[in-house]
Amino acid sequence: MKKSAVFIFISLLVSAVSALAGKTTFYTLDNGMEVILKENHAAPLISSVIIVKAGSKFENEENNGFTHLLEHMLFNGTVKRSRKEIDEGIRDYGGYINAFTRQEMTGYLVVMPREFIEYGFDIQSDQLFNSILPADQFPKERDIVVEEIKKDNDVAGNIAYDYFNSVKFKETPYARPVIGYEETIRNVTRDEVMKYYKDYYVPNNMTAFITGDFETDEMKRLVDKYYGKIPRGEDPVLSEFIISPPYDAKINIKRHPAKVSYIDISFPGPLYSESDYFAYDVLSQYLDSEASPLSNALTGGDDPLAVSVSVSLDIQSEFTMMDISIRTNKPENIDRIVRETLSVLKEITEKEFSESDIRRVVVPNKVNEIKLEEKLHYYGIMKAPYLATCGYEFLENYTDNLSKVKPGDIGAITKKYFARPRYVASALAPGEEGK
Repeated sequence: MKKSAVFIFISLLVSAVSALAGKTTFYTLDNGMEVILKENHAAPLISSVIIVKAGSKFENEENNGFTHLLEHMLFNGTVKRSRKEIDEGIRDYGGYINAFTRQEMTGYLVVMPREFIEYGFDIQSDQLFNSILPADQFPKERDIVVEEIKKDNDVAGNIAYDYFNSVKFKETPYARPVIGYEETIRNVTRDEVMKYYKDYYVPNNMTAFITGDFETDEMKRLVDKYYGKIPRGEDPVLSEFIISPPYDAKINIKRHPAKVSYIDISFPGPLYSESDYFAYDVLSQYLDSEASPLSNALTGGDDPLAVSVSVSLDIQSEFTMMDISIRTNKPENIDRIVRETLSVLKEITEKEFSESDIRRVVVPNKVNEIKLEEKLHYYGIMKAPYLATCGYEFLENYTDNLSKVKPGDIGAITKKYFARPRYVASALAPGEEGK
């Protein structure tokens, strides 16, 4: 298929999906809860994700892991419902209920057939605002989380991720694991978690992201019925901290009895709110594509240096980091891999980017958005972190802003950030721990 035919096809596909998607409405309830309603009439389902701005970055050394433990506890019963009534009640109506915790947020998901969404809202709002954290269930959930921590600590990839964060974000909340530390969880009391719940689970600290087969006016009525009557609470206060990664030429290495070596090289980038962010984003996705000179340099040839390489952006309100994640079966290559990566990035400052390079990023983003909108179970989960960090306007205009990037913009961003790159390099390599 010729390029022109491909873009005509993509344009027609986007138009067809837009017709099914309907309108998007953003507003704020009187109690401070933000609401995003996105119609999507492709299937008779509705997804509701409530985003709570409570995550591990809101914790401290003493309560690290509270957010994740609380997520578990909120499935154990409310003033009027038992754990069984919450879980089986949703399933009996053909629905799905789940939750997830991250550094910047916790998300609570309910997906229901269109005709039963009011029942889903009744359970979801009850769970969020009327949970009792039953004392008889608390030790059990605490033990479950401890077992999760132990399992995580047996997976080399998880150990590498936590180690890399501990280096980059030393002495900040981002250095701590989302799941918490075993000692903290073993010693936490129900009263401490209850206080955390009451402090953070207030409507003015939440965003409702509802998408699916509904009419906006009727959905507004239901949202007001189940969320608008909840009283506003005190605005939670985030402790101040400064992100100051240790940029230098040193490779920080942790030894671990693993067969594969994990390498992370992180570079600072513009905040999502800055004018050159989208050029940096396009560059990162170009470096992660099949056309990437980085992938060719590290994984190409008869004797490749690495098994795999990926590039992604870690976007938070306080920072943007480009993370280059590399795996190799040859730990003796770690130094060379870091040097080769830096060499590729310096060389890219001389590259003449083209419109084709940008289309190679923009078109997959548009197609992936279409595919994702068809999966209501995942759509809200994937979008929630961006809503929590960057807000509705960023998410709504994301692909349009990518499309506005020009070749000269990328050229300028490469020179700004990679002519003399600042970076943090870390590796988890085979060997005896502590050696």
